[in-house]
Amino acid sequence: MEEDCKGPVCYLCGESIEDSPEDTGLELSMDHVPPRQFYPKAIRQQEDLNLELAPSHKKCNEDYRKDEEYFYHSLYPLVAENNPSMGQIILQDLGRRTHKPQTPAMIRKILKNVSGVTQGGILLPPGKIVCSLDELRLQRIAIKIARGVLALNDIVYISESNCFDLRFCENESEVIELYRTLWKISPVYAVYQKVFSHKYFYLDNVHYLCLLFWGSFMYCLCFKGNPASQTIL
Repeated sequence: MEEDCKGPVCYLCGESIEDSPEDTGLELSMDHVPPRQFYPKAIRQQEDLNLELAPSHKKCNEDYRKDEEYFYHSLYPLVAENNPSMGQIILQDLGRRTHKPQTPAMIRKILKNVSGVTQGGILLPPGKIVCSLDELRLQRIAIKIARGVLALNDIVYISESNCFDLRFCENESEVIELYRTLWKISPVYAVYQKVFSHKYFYLDNVHYLCLLFWGSFMYCLCFKGNPASQTIL
């Protein structure tokens, strides 16, 4: 990245964001980190949240929108199980959103992958179900949010291909020692911890991140990269 780059840089593609570009898709679109929709409307109305933003092109931002919707909708059952109070808030938010055509369509798509039988053919007890999720879509959003966190830490742009380790951890016991060490030496940062918090540490050309969602599950990630950065305008 050149040091004399003028104007903000899109944290998703690494290219400069020009003033009044001919292509409206290249206009500046400040992206919430994490997505604004992850904070249910009831919380946004009750709390004075100063949600954080990173610069992006409009088209880069919009390219992730459907996967962000999928992340929010498909992981609700896990939040409901691990954090019932937050799960209830999200359920009410999902109910509020059903007037939008994309929400019922998303829910129907997710429910197609719900079954009372495991992939191994085991019949589950009454009231128990298993849902097959698209892990690649979920990982894509986890990596995007991690890149946004790095942007907020003055690492203006880092490619998603620089992510060389990504782990989904539902329980603390699933977190490996590498990331447990990170917990001990890095402070927790959050705008509203009940929805999203993270820890970040840089060592030996590697960026380490732990992202906690809705007090229910965590993504742990490592990115190769150096600390040289440009200021985000």
